[in-house]
Amino acid sequence: MYQVIYQAIYLQHYLPVIIYTSDILTEKEGKSMQKPFPIGRQLRMLNNKFRELGDRNLQKYNLTAAQLDVMIYLKCSGEEEIHQRQIENWFQLKNPTVTGLLNRLEEKGFIIRRTNPADRRYRVIELTEKGEQILGQMWEQAWNLENRIYDCLSKEEQEQLMVLLDRILNSLSEV
Repeated sequence: MYQVIYQAIYLQHYLPVIIYTSDILTEKEGKSMQKPFPIGRQLRMLNNKFRELGDRNLQKYNLTAAQLDVMIYLKCSGEEEIHQRQIENWFQLKNPTVTGLLNRLEEKGFIIRRTNPADRRYRVIELTEKGEQILGQMWEQAWNLENRIYDCLSKEEQEQLMVLLDRILNSLSEV
C-alpha cells in the first residue's frame, strides 16, 4: 500500500511531460510543418494539476517535496535503522543537502536523530509520532486524489487507461 502511495506522490511531483507541438522538417518536401500532440498537452495539463494539488497539500504542512520524500523513505524503507548515509545513497544527494533536509525536518518535529548505542559514530533517523501523523494525512489526501480520478471512470476505462499509459511509457522509453 505504501509503495503505491509513494509512487503516486512521486509522480505528482516529478513526472515531466513537455510535449506541446513539434516542428518537423520533412526530408522529402524540405519544408517545416507543425504537428500537434494533443495527448502530450493533456498529459502536461494533468501533470500540472497533480503538481498544483500536491504543492497545495505540502504547503499545509510547511513541507517541501524533498522533505516528504525523506519521510516516505523512512516509513517505507523496510530497514530497521536508517542512517544519513543511506538517505544520501538512495536519493543520490550530497551530505550537506541531506543534513539540511534532516535539520529542517527535525526542527519541525517530524523526525528525531538519536545516537546508535551499538555504534556511536552513527545517528539513527526515525519519524516522530507527529511525522507519522502528517505522513498519514498526506497519504489520505493522495488516496482521495486517486479516488477522484477513478470515480469519473468505469472499471473498464480504468483498466484501459492503465494499459494505454503503460504502452505510451514503454514507447517513449525506447526513444
